[in-house]
Amino acid sequence: MGNRLKKIDVALLAAITNSEFSQIDYENLLANDPAKIRDEELKLSLKALPEVPQQLKVENIWIPSADQSGTIRLRLYRPKGKENLPILLYFHGGAFIYGTPEQYDSLFFPLALDIGALVVSVDYRLAPEHPFPAGMEDGYDTLLWLSEHASDLGGDKDNILIGGSSAGATIAAAITHMARDRREVEIRHQYLLYPPTSHLLETRSMKELANAPMQSRKAAEWMWKYYLNDKTDPLPKYAVPLLEQNFKYLPDATVIVCELDPLKDEGKAYAAKLEKAGVRVNLMEMPGAVHAFDFFPCPLSDHFYKYQVELFKQILNQKK
Repeated sequence: MGNRLKKIDVALLAAITNSEFSQIDYENLLANDPAKIRDEELKLSLKALPEVPQQLKVENIWIPSADQSGTIRLRLYRPKGKENLPILLYFHGGAFIYGTPEQYDSLFFPLALDIGALVVSVDYRLAPEHPFPAGMEDGYDTLLWLSEHASDLGGDKDNILIGGSSAGATIAAAITHMARDRREVEIRHQYLLYPPTSHLLETRSMKELANAPMQSRKAAEWMWKYYLNDKTDPLPKYAVPLLEQNFKYLPDATVIVCELDPLKDEGKAYAAKLEKAGVRVNLMEMPGAVHAFDFFPCPLSDHFYKYQVELFKQILNQKK
């Protein structure tokens, strides 16, 4: 990465270096034992559980899966005493392979209160045991379920936003295409945070930032390999958002990329395709940031959190 490493925000780099998560050998485990990453992350996550704010109700519920193979766990974050709340349907990151809704507690505890929304985080099935389309199907099943049962949770079925970070943003983007095509539920907005949008890994940023912290080209190769299960000829519909053919009539979008993330250019390319199709897009590039920067406590992450709150408020205040 050379001189580009020097552009990383100093406090962010220190936070990453000092994080116990940096001790996990992600690339080696992705190649040899991807499921073990879940165990390693769980051990660290259990060391520092955030306290639930008094004004917030947090609970897990289980809803039916359309394929009848089991149930889908949803983690709900709801401001107490509120009804008819806008809904943020969210998909966690983790390369399609690891990650849990609980890892986002420290982010969603304040966010649900600050924007006045019901946050619904999906514990979707993970690769390599469950490659595409399992995670997307779990997400779409949840979307349909919310369209019928939102009021039971204090939510507004006619005010659903969809979002995700990293691989979760890929799933969120895929669901917006599927929802547009099936016309069963309307999504008001898609919020995509540093999304992987193509398995081809041919962009300039992917080459120049191949060895960046938190997201490398090698990790991206394994991510797509497990998710697609080597099914690329033909490529399954909805699996790779940037290679979709139709971008018209999709919901307004917010796309956030990081200056020092190899995924940066494919996120920008996705935003450009949306704009070309007439979709209103807000594209933001975070200077000095690497992939998943917002998980590391530092002034840059604090600044971004405040920015996110204002963004969501603007989105929610827009007329339906």
